[in-house]
Amino acid sequence: MAEQQQFYLLLSNLMSPDNTVRKQSEETYDTIPGQTKITFLLQAIRDVSAAEEVKQMAAVLLRRLLSSSFEEVYPSLAIDMQTAIKTELLAGIQSEGSSNIRKKVCDIAAELARNLIDDDGNNQWPEILKFLFDSVNSQDVNLREAALHIFWNFPGIFGNQQQHYLEVIKRMLVQCMQDQENPQIRTLAARAASSFILTNERNTALLKHISDLLPGILQAVNESCYCGDDSVLKSLVEVADTAPKYLRPNLEATLQLSLKLCADTNLTNMQRQLALEVIATLSETAAAMLRKHTNIVAQILLLPPPPCREGAAWAMSDELEDDDFDSNAVAGESALDRIACGLGGKIVLPMIKQHIMQMLQNREFSECIVILSQIDSELFNSRWRSRLVFNRSQMLTKKSACS
Repeated sequence: MAEQQQFYLLLSNLMSPDNTVRKQSEETYDTIPGQTKITFLLQAIRDVSAAEEVKQMAAVLLRRLLSSSFEEVYPSLAIDMQTAIKTELLAGIQSEGSSNIRKKVCDIAAELARNLIDDDGNNQWPEILKFLFDSVNSQDVNLREAALHIFWNFPGIFGNQQQHYLEVIKRMLVQCMQDQENPQIRTLAARAASSFILTNERNTALLKHISDLLPGILQAVNESCYCGDDSVLKSLVEVADTAPKYLRPNLEATLQLSLKLCADTNLTNMQRQLALEVIATLSETAAAMLRKHTNIVAQILLLPPPPCREGAAWAMSDELEDDDFDSNAVAGESALDRIACGLGGKIVLPMIKQHIMQMLQNREFSECIVILSQIDSELFNSRWRSRLVFNRSQMLTKKSACS
């Protein structure tokens, strides 16, 4: 007991703002044998009387230990100790009252499961699969969330049994994305589905089989964005980058949603830029698919322009502010440049010509910049110039042309 209390103190000191105390604690922690670390860390996580910050630090360190030193530590443990660790982790997920700690214990379980898949794809922890199935069908929303969190963290958890359980996995994700009472479950299910797609990006047959998960993912993207959460939208960007063909059956709906979010000024700049990133990414990874929907892509040109900055003073300045690089105007210009290069001049230039007179009716300086950037991108090509930089000479040239 005294040793465990000393270990709690060590964990607290590892979080100390005093560099000297923290460094000494790190050196002391490094001298503790790996097997002893596992025992003490697991006890700290399961101790209901321990402070939450101590339990949180213990969870982070245990996951890190399993991730970086699994082969040096875990196989040398006695079989009964290995069994005890698995049992305690699953029991901890079910009994932990803190949502934050519970998620971190799920991360540990996912990391352990990842390391317990052998070279033949056998999962040497079958109990965790039963736990997933039982939890996802539980009336306890915390357990359903835990199951999805583990699967999102390690979608390869079924190992060589994945094909056998594929229909069950699909049904599990669909069921969770249709949970009308718990939006957090719908969001996490969509993230888990996206993670599963990314893990199986080269398995064409599997992606086709689970293609009907996409409408649920898109719905979760829309809902979560208006709840201030862009995690599912980020997952959609990753799918567009890594597995763009998965989006083909619902490409129009994906583009329409991205365009809608991009145009909504009630959303944050980051969310709007991520929505535009979906389209820009697809122009690079699936240009042939995108060329069949140029009517939707063309609507990007008609999005409301951002307001002009501080007028002449900003245009004459040689100095770039950090906000300039993160602004919607710069993000939009970069995306249009990528779309033009991805789709090609024969596609993009007619779109610009079709809408340019309507756009020029708006004399906003910022809109003129966007217009000329598109023409510049198409007529002169990015190979003839370095990446567009808002320096004094370029701004003066563009302003003169618009005037």
